[in-house]
Amino acid sequence: MLYLHNILNGIWMMDEAYAANYIPMIAGYLKGERMHSKTDLPAMNDRNSFQVASNGGSRFSADNAPKGSIAILNISGAITKQDQECGPAGMKTKSDLLKQCYASDNISAVILTIDSGGGQGMAMRLLSETISQKNKPVGAFIEDNACSAAYGIASGCDYICANSDFAVVGSIGTYITIADYTEKMKQMGINLIEIYATASTDKNKDFRDAIAGNPDALRAQADTYNEMFLSMIEKNRGDKLKSDRSVWGTGQIYFGKKAVELGLIDGIDTFENFINYFNS
Repeated sequence: MLYLHNILNGIWMMDEAYAANYIPMIAGYLKGERMHSKTDLPAMNDRNSFQVASNGGSRFSADNAPKGSIAILNISGAITKQDQECGPAGMKTKSDLLKQCYASDNISAVILTIDSGGGQGMAMRLLSETISQKNKPVGAFIEDNACSAAYGIASGCDYICANSDFAVVGSIGTYITIADYTEKMKQMGINLIEIYATASTDKNKDFRDAIAGNPDALRAQADTYNEMFLSMIEKNRGDKLKSDRSVWGTGQIYFGKKAVELGLIDGIDTFENFINYFNS
């Protein structure tokens, strides 16, 4: 799980308070403990007469949906590229589902229901690129939380709505995680010796420098990813943004009304009314 999701050395677009919820799980993996979760969720359910693609998604077929259906794809939990062993499907699976919806004449629109504090930058990019290829309306309904990478995904949709004034939006920013195993290895009686080729002077240098106390090179990487992130938000929201990145692009979070005021979202309403917006 750790190697699939780059938890210890990845580029993250995630709210720190949200990320903290995963610390016990990560600590367990580092100790060699294994966690299990039931993931065989039904892939297609009925919700207010509309077709729903759940987090599992593997058995969903847009061609089985009635004509004029609105497909609903759930984006929840930590956003990762690959499917999570102890959680929902990754953005590769979600992207494939979305493409199925685009290709089906039975699907008239797609709604992403989002409740997430963010996750991997690469995962966000993957689904965002698929959203940008849309050939029918795609909306985002925020169920309490759309921060960082989760908001990045929402930003590419035609219309973004939050479920209440208390919904949290924003945390638009980037950080990098690394792990120093030196002391842990010593406690285990392991002396890890790394020998680099003579010409490999820059191999892993950024990480080695950061562990030694100089994070400048990795910060430059984070800055590069962050610039792409902010530029994507500006492109996706366009004239809907009511302020520039110096306000919304610092990593701050906002409650529903303020998010509307800044142009990060388009409104606050019930899910039923939001469905009707795309069903009219």
